[in-house]
This record gives sequence, structure tokens and C-alpha cells, in this order.
Amino acid sequence: MNKWIAFGVLYGLSILNGKSQENNSLGTFYLEESQFAKARNFFQNRLKVAPDDATALVGLGDAYLFLDAADSAKTVFQKAIVNDPKNPFALAGLGKVALLNKDRISESEYFDRARRADKTNPEVYYAIAEGCINLSRQDTATALLFLNQGLSINQKYAKLHLATGNLEAAKKNYGLAANAYDRAIFFDPKLASAYLNRGKIDLLSHSFKDALKAFNKSREINPGQILVYKYLGDLFYATANYPDAEKAYQTYLSRTSLTTEDQEQYAYILFFNKKYDEAAKQLEQVMGTSRNESVLLRIRGYIACETGEFQKGFEYMNRFFALHNPQKLISTDFQYYAKILQQLGKDSLAMENLKKAVTMDPSKIEIYNELAKLAAKNRKHKEAAIYYQKLAEKGSDRLLNSFLTGKEFYFEGENWRSRFDSLQKLQKTNKVPFADSAAVKENMKIFFLKADSAFTVVNLLGTDYAGGFIWKGRMQSLLDPEAENTGAKEAYEKALAILSKGDSAKNRSSIIECYKYLGSWYFLAYERLFKSDKPKSAEMRAKSIEFFTKISGLDPNDAQAKEVLKKFGG
Repeated sequence: MNKWIAFGVLYGLSILNGKSQENNSLGTFYLEESQFAKARNFFQNRLKVAPDDATALVGLGDAYLFLDAADSAKTVFQKAIVNDPKNPFALAGLGKVALLNKDRISESEYFDRARRADKTNPEVYYAIAEGCINLSRQDTATALLFLNQGLSINQKYAKLHLATGNLEAAKKNYGLAANAYDRAIFFDPKLASAYLNRGKIDLLSHSFKDALKAFNKSREINPGQILVYKYLGDLFYATANYPDAEKAYQTYLSRTSLTTEDQEQYAYILFFNKKYDEAAKQLEQVMGTSRNESVLLRIRGYIACETGEFQKGFEYMNRFFALHNPQKLISTDFQYYAKILQQLGKDSLAMENLKKAVTMDPSKIEIYNELAKLAAKNRKHKEAAIYYQKLAEKGSDRLLNSFLTGKEFYFEGENWRSRFDSLQKLQKTNKVPFADSAAVKENMKIFFLKADSAFTVVNLLGTDYAGGFIWKGRMQSLLDPEAENTGAKEAYEKALAILSKGDSAKNRSSIIECYKYLGSWYFLAYERLFKSDKPKSAEMRAKSIEFFTKISGLDPNDAQAKEVLKKFGG
């Protein structure tokens, strides 16, 4: 059966005896709501009371059709025709049986006989068209033929427009389907099924507000519906409103004949509503009966991850990946697997899976954050910096992520500096050529420059953030170890101006760092100018003494301050 269509299996029972309609209304309702097993049971019981009830016979035949019991359907339709040889709906039923049996000649003959039995009744054309659209074997060309014939007789008959929408939806022409449903609503504003199917189009196109409006209107017209709650649940699930999704599905499941597919979807909703134990119990009910074992393993793996059963989660996810169609994997699969791998100490594999996840869905910027943290943890600072850069580029707290980018580039530069220092020691014993250390030194400089650029961004975004200026000062001092330029000096001065407005006790260590650099910068300037410009040199000396004296005031035991002041005779 075509799962798209929720309604449309009631095939023109309105022309039959009015009292019979009333007696069979519940069975008709079950057919409309796709509750075919319930409809079958209802009509079977009805026929025990009234064996020749034509409405019940046609209804039972329709139920059998949608339960893929074509032979049983044929038997009851034939019985209806024995009682009424010109019953158009029984004749249409035999046409649908022929359709399922791939007997095109009989199909065409029975549909034509049904049409001729009541030429001016649009319900007959609707019945034939809907059967051609909804059964497990479709015949869209015949459906279109009878829809056009029906509309030529009565173009204002709403259910023919409803069926037209169903046909277009089955062909995935969703825009045309929406227009047809709108026409059905225009001609019959009380047609609940038109609102329901219009809402499904809006749900598919992510017009969630319009979908909710349509579903609520359908429910308002017919509060006793069943399927509308399923689609409301799917809508709330799609918009991450898991509590309301759960409520809607509870209503739906309490009214429907449970299917494995419904139970699986409910388990997903319970999971995302953080009701892990209930989700696991729901899955237990369908394990072994589901055709989609891998889908159940997926959610079991997710649940195990959330409940801290990481070894179980690892086993579930491995079985899932082995069974599931690789073309149908989703980003979340790799995300959860990565979380599990991290907890089991398999960081390299976790990173591989996070990369797969973000490649599959680049919009999930939180994955870049996980990758950055994992890379930093494993001393892959260059990778970490690149991921923090991407976070900043995608608008996720630009100041914070630019700051973290700068720190990771700094740590990568420090790695190269450690290598450079080691090579220099080896060079002294002539164990390695100088060119080797020169290349390493160049890499060190590159990463310090990248860090410096990142902290420049931080300073532009956070003009009152002292930490950004301190890190800028650190980078400039590493790039200019002889303090020949003023980049680091200016950065530390800006940091000091900000810190001086805050809590001096809380900012004590940062203030001392600023004083130390500034005191050292003036000290080196003093030494450079000592022979060439005595007055200027004396000015630099005084400034250096001023800063180191301030350090002594904050920390009398500071070794560098003691040494400098002693040298200056302080």
C-alpha cells in the first residue's frame, strides 16, 4: 500500500442504503484511518448479523485489498455483485483485485462497468482513482483518466481534488499536490482529510507552522481521528519538541493497531525526550520482529551511550554499521560512535568518526568543537586551531573561538620551539647541519605569527578584555625577543590600563606580568642607548626601575625584580 495517503479508502458507500451506512460507520472510519485489520474484523462481525449487507461486503473487500488478501477480497466483491449486479463499488472492487493480480484486461473491463453503472456519480470515479493510487500496485495512468472523467462531470466535487492531490503526492509533485488539496478545501471546508494531507505537504517542505495549523484544523473538524496524531508526533519530532511528540504518539498508539514501524518511531521520540529506559523497553518489544534490525541497533547504541554503558554501545554500533546500508547512514551515527570511542580511550578512531560526521553534515558546528577539544587533548594543536577557526568563521562565539585558536597555534609554535632548542644543542656537537634547525625555526615563527593574528582578532572583538592583550603581548615578545619594536610593549600597556580599573588583588599575577615585560623592555632599551644617547638611556633606566619597584611592591620575593633593582643599585 502507498503509505503517503492517509485517507481515501472509503469508496462511495454513500449511495448505498442509509441505515446500512449508519450500522457500518465505525468500519468506514477504520478504513479512512488505515486501520485495515480493525476494519476487517468489524465488517466480518457485521456480516454475521446481516450477511447480505452490501455496504459491509464492499467495506470488507476494501479491507482485504489493503491487507494484500486479493483472493478474499474477490470473494466478497463477487458476493456483493450476486446481490446487486450493478453495484458500482463492488465492480470497482473487482477492478482493483484485477489490478493487484496484474490482469490489465479485467481491470479495465470492471472499472468501465463500474463507471457505466452510475455515470453521473463522482464518488465512483473517486473510488476507482483512489484504488489505483493507494494499493500496493499502482496504476497512475488509470487513476488520472478517471479523475479527469469525474471532474468533467462535477468539477466542484472536493474528494476528486483530494484524490488528485494524492496522485500528485504519490508522484512526488508536492507543489501540485498542495494546490489540489487547497482546491478540495475550497469546495469542502469541512473535509478533514484535505487538511491532514495539506499538512503533510507542509511537513515535508519544513513549513512547520503551516503544517501545525493544518493538522489542528483537521483535528478540529474530526476530533476522533487517529492518523492526525501520528503526523503531529512526526511534526513535533522534526522540530525537536520531544515532550509534545511523545504525547501525540501516545494518543496515536492508544488508538491504532500497533505496527513495528510505529513502535520504532515512538522509541526514537522517547530517546530524544531523554526517557532512555522507556525507549529501551519499547525496543525490546520489537527486537526480533522488525525488518530493520540495524535501525533498532542504532537507537540501542545511542541509548547505551547516554546511560554510560559504553562497551555495550560499542558492540551495538559495530553490529549496526555491519548491517546498515552505508548509503543510509546519518551524521548522528558517527557522532554517537565517536562519543563511545572517546569514553573507551580510542581517541584516534573517535576523531575519524567525528570527521565523517561533520563531512556528512557541515551545519553541525558543535562537531568542530568536539574535534578541536579532542585534537588539543592529543597535542594535535595545529588541527585544534583549525577547528576553532572554523567555529569562529561559522559565527560560534567569535571572540572565544578566536582566543582558543590563538592558544592552539601558540602551543604548536612551542612544539616547534622545543625541537629548535634540541637541534641547537645537537648543532653544538656538530651532529646535525644548521639547515635543519633553520627550517624548524621558520615553522616556529609561522605558528607564532598565526597565533598573533588570532589574538589581534580577539582584541578587535573584545576591546575591554585584558587577556587578549596579554596574549598579544606574549606573541609579540616571542616574535621580537630583543624587544627592538614596540608591538609587545603596546599590547601590555593596553592590558595594564584595563587591569588597573579592576580588582588589583584578583589581577595581581597578570599585572606583575605586564610590569615585568615593560620593565624588561625599558631595561633592554637602556642598555642599547647607554653608549649612544646618555640622556635617553637614563630615561629608560628610570622607567625600568619604576616597573620593577612596582613588582617588588606586589611581590617582595620576586627574583627578577630583586636582581634588576640590585643591578641598578636599588
